Amino acid sequence: MLDRRVNGHPLTYLDNAATTHTPQQVYDVFEEFYAGYNANVHRGIHELSHEASLAYERAHDRVADFLGADGREEIVFTKNTTESINLVAYGLSRRLGEGDEIVATEMDHHASLVTWQQIAKRTGATVRHIPVTTDGHLDMEAARDIVTDDTAVVCVPHVSNVLGTVNPVADLAALAHDHDAYAVVDGAQSAPTRPVDVAAMDADFFAFSGHKLAGPTGIGGLYGKREILEEFDPFLFGGEMIRNVTLTDSTWNELPWKFEAGTPPIAEGIALGAAVDYLAELGMDAVRDHENDLAQYLLRELADRGFVQTYGPDVGEERTGLVSFNVEGVHGHDLSSLLNDRGIAIRAGDHCTQPLHDRLDIPGSARASFYVYNTRADVDRLLEVVDTARDDLDAYLASDRYHDLISEHYHRPRNSGSLTDPTFVKSSEETTCGDDGEFHVAVTDGRIEEIAFESQSCAVSRAVASLLSEKLDGMRIEAIADLDGYVTRELDGQYPDLRRECVEGPEDVIREAAREHVERNEA
Repeated sequence: MLDRRVNGHPLTYLDNAATTHTPQQVYDVFEEFYAGYNANVHRGIHELSHEASLAYERAHDRVADFLGADGREEIVFTKNTTESINLVAYGLSRRLGEGDEIVATEMDHHASLVTWQQIAKRTGATVRHIPVTTDGHLDMEAARDIVTDDTAVVCVPHVSNVLGTVNPVADLAALAHDHDAYAVVDGAQSAPTRPVDVAAMDADFFAFSGHKLAGPTGIGGLYGKREILEEFDPFLFGGEMIRNVTLTDSTWNELPWKFEAGTPPIAEGIALGAAVDYLAELGMDAVRDHENDLAQYLLRELADRGFVQTYGPDVGEERTGLVSFNVEGVHGHDLSSLLNDRGIAIRAGDHCTQPLHDRLDIPGSARASFYVYNTRADVDRLLEVVDTARDDLDAYLASDRYHDLISEHYHRPRNSGSLTDPTFVKSSEETTCGDDGEFHVAVTDGRIEEIAFESQSCAVSRAVASLLSEKLDGMRIEAIADLDGYVTRELDGQYPDLRRECVEGPEDVIREAAREHVERNEA
């Protein structure tokens, strides 16, 4: 993978917080399994099933050792961190009710935030959030006030996937236990990047994903204290997770199989075992130090550039191997496109942390994240594009990849601003990719009399919003409610497929707004 060329340039992969690449010994597992002993695990009284079962069970043992768990019984294989947190939330929901409080944080990933929101709605519990300080840390003084005897669950990220902050999870677990609450840790960004000892942490649960720690997709895990998992009701029901079944009742299998219903991800699980072996051989202290060296190097370089804003702990403070930042005048999507032209892969958007970006008062950010195969030369390639991005953006939009209307409306936007007395205002709901804008519309006799837009979106979306504001002025609102590919036709489909959402997003927003207006009038 790392020998690939992208757009004529060697691949520089700096999107490791989203997904890491896999070493040879990990993906060799798939050929070995499917060519050598492909069979279902457990209960098969034949050689292949026996071999597959032993390999799958050993994978649990290796992951348990890697995380400092007390045996395979405390390691449940799931699809990913999200499923692991949902498993915990389902189990704990049976113990929650009105008056109970769930404590999360302002830096939580949506995998945690959304899950606990929904559990609270179903159980009558309340969700509270530990705030983030201006320097990117959890406010521990506030945490001690928020976690009370009414708290039933405390769920925190070990490492922020935006700020790089390493949270004091052992202290937070102790705080939770002082109030007889469960401590749940989202370890998606910590298990791949630093030594983890769940026993020393004393978390009741620790969730992680395989694809972020040199393993395959489709496999993750949940550590849970044995005595708690034994009390928990299963999350899924069916084969493999049962011990005895009659027509009227069932009993459950032993741990961890009680939570692994149906045929599990056998090859993926064995490959996950190979991944943790690979990382253990490198040494997680070395992984942590290597990532930190690259992050600190990038932070120091960006600190010297007055047109760049970084987020999270400052230079010299402990953090993981990622840096989120914004370049003045260049939206993250545009920067990502310019980098992609040079074969450099980063992530841009809100990184599934919309409330955190609201707290930072930015629509999104660019994020460079490192792993064991990255070097300072990769950082230098990133910096070369950052330094010229503001000048390169004009040429990028004026290139033959885009219709001339994009560059024209970017440089000379129509109807930018707001209206004094609009009939309705529709905010962009495409914030999952880091766009933020809204249309202001005045309607008279069923037609748009005046339209304007405000936007913190990428250059492409802003240009499309301008194009729409000009083209739709005077149209009947019913016609706008029926828009289907209007912008694509106006642009003759001339734009990179990578930017399709940026092009189509504003049309989706104004179409939805028009439909809502029509429905209100009909009602």
